[in-house]
Amino acid sequence: MAASFSERVPILVISGGPGEEERKLGMLIHHQAKEIESQFHIYREVTCAAKIINDPLRAAIDIDEVIRSIWLNQQPGYLEIHRDMVEREIAVPKQIVSWNGDLPYPQSDRHKLNEAVRDTAERFNHAHHPLVLVGIEAYRFKLAKEIVKLVQKMGVPCCTSVLAKGAFPMNHPLHMGVYVGAISPSRIRNRVEQADLIIGLGMFLTDIEMGGSQPPEALRHRSIWAVENRVNVSFHTYTDVTLGDFVRGLMRAELKRHRERVTYSDNLTKPQVDLDRRIRVADVLREINQFLAQHKKFMVVAESGDSLFGGIDVKVGDDGLYLAQGFYASMGFAVPGALGGQIGTALRPLVLTGDGGFQMTGAEIAHAPRYKLSPIVVLLNNGGW
Repeated sequence: MAASFSERVPILVISGGPGEEERKLGMLIHHQAKEIESQFHIYREVTCAAKIINDPLRAAIDIDEVIRSIWLNQQPGYLEIHRDMVEREIAVPKQIVSWNGDLPYPQSDRHKLNEAVRDTAERFNHAHHPLVLVGIEAYRFKLAKEIVKLVQKMGVPCCTSVLAKGAFPMNHPLHMGVYVGAISPSRIRNRVEQADLIIGLGMFLTDIEMGGSQPPEALRHRSIWAVENRVNVSFHTYTDVTLGDFVRGLMRAELKRHRERVTYSDNLTKPQVDLDRRIRVADVLREINQFLAQHKKFMVVAESGDSLFGGIDVKVGDDGLYLAQGFYASMGFAVPGALGGQIGTALRPLVLTGDGGFQMTGAEIAHAPRYKLSPIVVLLNNGGW
């Protein structure tokens, strides 16, 4: 849940809870740690909305508010339903019964939006070596295709963050690869350092995204960051501006088209023929890339640790998908994530995991036959666990 909150994954958690009569008994109830409400208090810290459903007159309203908040913020929500409420009839207001299915979107302040677009366009048109960095909000707010069109209009190189790998098509002629600060491929690192303008679209400024190196503050004089419903243009901040409206505003603006030859880059060196040495992670990644080039519609799911950073060099086709917990980086994500991913997308998963992460949740693969799933698991025993 904490990972979903920090990486903006919109999921709903529904939990049971003891009924009112049980609470009056004055005894401890199983699974109780401190107070009966402790679980609710904990979930409030890692959700955008949390409600205890204990009033039949407000139940429908409370549930509606949580779901709308999940959609609006693209973060988890929590509902705790008391055991004695399950069979109760509830009142459903007319506005919920007659709901047309539309869900709320964040709204931009039009004046701030226009100023942010004007400011950005002016700086972009004066730049000689601009570059675009694409972040996870491109995925979360369903903006990947619009951002591709914007980058094509600009004609500039584009990199994705670790968390957003795959948000920009990996085979696109303007895609350079994944930017992860100091551990980026040298060609990408040099191009970012040479840029006189960096435009970050939906990219969180985290230690992993920046490779644990240069602090974001050092880039502000030559950067524009549009994320979390605000746009920072150098030292100007425009609040209440959504990423979607900002991208569409730039699409309408007059932008100078740049022309630059872009080469995709990764950290994989050419294979060396040396049969006497032990296998290396780079050898595995090269084989995976060769496999993916020959087999379509695969989803690569990378575990945290070595697999996460090794996965930066995996190249998935436009008909595939790449998933990794690129910010929160908790271990045990890959195998369960792959099962859910195949259920949701019908793409066959290729899981890249270390022995530590696999020991935590690898047993979940036992559910694959039950749900007719077919993950391929590449287990790396790197001796680190």
